[in-house]
Amino acid sequence: MQERRGGYLFSQVGSIPSPGAANRAIARPAPPVTAATDGLDLLALARTVYDVAHPARPWGWRVGAYLWTKSIAAGAFLVAALGLVGGLLTADGLTGLAVPAIGLAFLVLTSLLLILDLKRPDRFLYLIFKPNPRSWLVLGGFILFAAGGLGGLWLLAGLAGNLPALQLLAWPMVAVAAATAGYSAFLFGQAEGRDFWQSPLLLPHLLLAALVAGSATLLLAASALGSASIVSGGLGLVLWVSLLVSALVLFAELFTAHASHDASRAARLLTHGPLRLALWGGVVVAGIALPLVLLLSRSVPLGSEIAAVLALGGLWLWEELWVRAGQMIPLS
Repeated sequence: MQERRGGYLFSQVGSIPSPGAANRAIARPAPPVTAATDGLDLLALARTVYDVAHPARPWGWRVGAYLWTKSIAAGAFLVAALGLVGGLLTADGLTGLAVPAIGLAFLVLTSLLLILDLKRPDRFLYLIFKPNPRSWLVLGGFILFAAGGLGGLWLLAGLAGNLPALQLLAWPMVAVAAATAGYSAFLFGQAEGRDFWQSPLLLPHLLLAALVAGSATLLLAASALGSASIVSGGLGLVLWVSLLVSALVLFAELFTAHASHDASRAARLLTHGPLRLALWGGVVVAGIALPLVLLLSRSVPLGSEIAAVLALGGLWLWEELWVRAGQMIPLS
């Protein structure tokens, strides 16, 4: 909120250079006083006289994509495991083969995105050989390893058509899949400089995102495999309820009182700022409202499948916007 001129007390304003590019000083005039600056008179505040260059967005598209792929992986295992525990699924092609194939494939994608987003990807093995047990990046990595191990056993049981083994694996998989979906709440919570990411609603949001992603993905798989209508109907019901509750959590996240002024400003960037069109058009209308209507309608051909695709697209867009909004408030 301070005035930022082209120079500090003893230097010019610089920027983080791209790899291989020169580090050039870039003047940045003070932003005009508008509604976006909360009506504050920036010229009346102290001028920044000493600072360092900051990357505009340290966490880019890979982080939002990682949240999305992890929701699909965890959600596919979670929804199927709950179905097995409740006696609603059997060792058919969907449960025994499609579920572990989807879960393991998206676990691999999640791990690759995490490694590629590291500033030094070559040091990824330090997570195993020199772990910091207080870091949720490390703890999350071991949770992903556990999910992969259980998923491999699930695939072997599915190939053998062993329903008792699948039912036995379903119990620990419920806990591990929920941990896979939810550990990122504690990881983002350790980024204490980003007030928008400190919300107590983040853990429920991630668990609901897993249910949305898992039920939507399995609904598409059930349609492709020609599964029984009762299975597709049950997955559609899980998707509808998960979307509805997710909408309530999303509105609570954006419109209830926030713990700090910076968190409130970040939420306003989503609801009334430069991200508003993507939020209202892409997430709320296309990603939530239309799928809810399509899942209730019987007259639209392939309505459930279209709803599943839209729900997955809306979820990806929300993760991307949420990560972006949290970083749009400057730290200094």
